[in-house]
Amino acid sequence: MVAIGIAGTGGMATQRVNCFRRMEGVEVAAVYSRCTERARALCPEARPFEDYEAMLDSVEAVALCLPNNLHAACALRALKSGRHALVEYPLCIAPGEMEALGSAAERSGCVLMVGNTIVHEAMFRWVVERSGRLGELLSAASRVGYFGSDIAGAWYMDPAQSGSPFVAYHYHHIEYYRRILGEVRWVHARDESRPDPRKPDFLSVSGGTLVMGHVGARTSCIQWYLSAGGRGSLPRGFWLNGTAGSLTIVSHEKDRSLAILDVGGERTSETLDDEWGVEGSCRDFIEAIRGNMDHRARLAEDMMTLRIGLAAAESARLDAPVTLD
Repeated sequence: MVAIGIAGTGGMATQRVNCFRRMEGVEVAAVYSRCTERARALCPEARPFEDYEAMLDSVEAVALCLPNNLHAACALRALKSGRHALVEYPLCIAPGEMEALGSAAERSGCVLMVGNTIVHEAMFRWVVERSGRLGELLSAASRVGYFGSDIAGAWYMDPAQSGSPFVAYHYHHIEYYRRILGEVRWVHARDESRPDPRKPDFLSVSGGTLVMGHVGARTSCIQWYLSAGGRGSLPRGFWLNGTAGSLTIVSHEKDRSLAILDVGGERTSETLDDEWGVEGSCRDFIEAIRGNMDHRARLAEDMMTLRIGLAAAESARLDAPVTLD
């Protein structure tokens, strides 16, 4: 039986608990939160902890569903305690943290895994299966924005907690385009975040534009924004272009997207369920703990995606392109 501890009580913690509960040979044994009542509400059968170190002593592995700025320190403490760690992306928000985590994982022999849901996401699998019909792939673009007054003052609107938007939000689409268009050679980014005059140290808009140059002169562009205004909608669009055709995916209705495939002038459309791959990433973590998966190779892939996000943050700071080695 793999005893899992959950750190955090937000939306991702809820999803992780539900997924682990459905898995044979896995027990959600503990929940860490500064609020015991929230811990009990998240998982009544688990033991609540207000002390993270004490929680680590009671489990074999931990899933970290915490603000981004806490990921590195809590993962390091887990690894040093001989505990496996599943960390929501991003793994960390600074280059030095990434290096320290890589070294700690190697020394400990424990599994360090990013909660990479992308490879299991229904839309990603659908795109990969059909991208070959587009001929030689040339470019891709995506735009996502959440507009809702409910996020004013949320931790992820605080740059000190979330980190750069290119690390915090763009990670998902960087991973998409790395895998679809090939490795990234250069990035050019602009941080378009704006301060919130109502809440010092927070943002009213968080996000920006990232252009990436891939192998073979392919290019991609990502625009991702969170805005503390509006009615709480999350529209998104995705475009993939090749020499033989194009693919467009846009938000259609709640939890569904409309995919339009145009090959040689013949157009077909299909409605996709927005299944985000959380269960698949939970399953990967357990399989890695059981020795059935090469978690070191997965970590290396996730660290490459994180490096691109960190390079984008540096590009935005310099207002100039940055080349990746």
